[in-house]
Amino acid sequence: MSINHETVFDDEEIRDVNTHISTKVFNGNAVIKSLIIENDHNQIATFQCKGSAHADYSHPFQIGDAFDISASTDILCTCDNYIPYWWIEVTYDTAPTTGDLSVHILGVEG
Repeated sequence: MSINHETVFDDEEIRDVNTHISTKVFNGNAVIKSLIIENDHNQIATFQCKGSAHADYSHPFQIGDAFDISASTDILCTCDNYIPYWWIEVTYDTAPTTGDLSVHILGVEG
């Protein structure tokens, strides 16, 4: 068994309310994925996981429902569905004035 680790947001200092798209990740053979989200901003962040069956990330679809992460909060989320290509979109209703955002994706290959 091996573990893949991708950092898709790396200490991003977001200061607006635009949609920010993470680095896109090839899932390989990972069957279980964990997202470690570190929202060190001073505002609530809304996350939406997106996926595609295509290497060019075409024909994207939503993975689950959007979810909020409170300001200054670290959280672990898991996904046990296989999606070959995926990424995260994050927005803030109010622009953060301090802090940053990091998101790490870990996949366990079976």
